[in-house]
This record gives sequence, C-alpha cells and structure tokens, in this order.
Amino acid sequence: MNIFLIRHGEAEPVSRQVSDYDRRLTEDGKIVLQKAVEGWKKLIGQFDFIVSSPLTRAAETAEIIKDSFNFKPDIIFDRTIVNGDPKSIVEIANALKGNNVAFVGHEPSFSHYTAELISGPGAYINFKKGMIVKIGFEGKARIGAGYLEFMIPTRTFK
Repeated sequence: MNIFLIRHGEAEPVSRQVSDYDRRLTEDGKIVLQKAVEGWKKLIGQFDFIVSSPLTRAAETAEIIKDSFNFKPDIIFDRTIVNGDPKSIVEIANALKGNNVAFVGHEPSFSHYTAELISGPGAYINFKKGMIVKIGFEGKARIGAGYLEFMIPTRTFK
C-alpha cells in the first residue's frame, strides 16, 4: 500500500474577512499546483482514492488533482485528517483497501503524520505548500512501518 500526503496549494492569507475554513487557493497557487500535478502523473499513474480535508483550500487542491488525473470516483471528505491523530490516516487507508491512497490536507498535521508513519514523532519534516510525499508499506499501513519513497516540492516543476 502507498499513502500519498499532499499539502494544499498556496491559499489566501488569514484575515478577519474570511474564516480559516473558507480560505481559497490563490490564482498563483492554482497555477503552481497544476504544473506540479502534471509532473506527478508521470510518477504515480493513478490514485485509487482521494481523501481530503473539507476546508476550502484543501478541497480545491483535491479537485485540481481529480481533474488532472481524470479521476472518476468522488473525493472523500473527512474532517479527522485536519488535526487528527496519525492513526486516523492509517485506519482510513486500510479501510479503503486501495493500493494508492491520497490524502489532501494541512500543516502542521502532515509533517506529524509523515514522521509518525515512517519513524516516530522525533523527525522534523518541512512540508511545503503543494508538496507531495509518498510513503510505502509492505501490506497494510502501520504507524512507524512506512518507508519514505519521495518528497517533492512544487518548485521541482516550475
């Protein structure tokens, strides 16, 4: 099984006019992300499932991925990945029983998830906006049992 953690693209800044939940991707964020996603297609092939945070910027990122990959199933929205426990990622991935499960979400959760899935809480991951991380597992996903296959920032595809 492979778990892909994907941080949302560049979003509007925090402000009093827009709630954190409703912050959208910037136009530049969409363009940069689209270029990166086109590059990912050469490495990944296809996702079996896309699970996204319901926050607007993550949902928009998931839609860009879905459209670019010509992914037909619906995106699964799950609030537990916003600030959840890494065990929730494992439980969701294992329940879905896919080979390539993508999760779209936020920091600082995704740095924490990456560290826990590959080693433990002591690792520091600098998870940039629009970055994709691939973590592979022999069989089912388990905390601490994953191996980091790649971390690719969007700047790779500029």
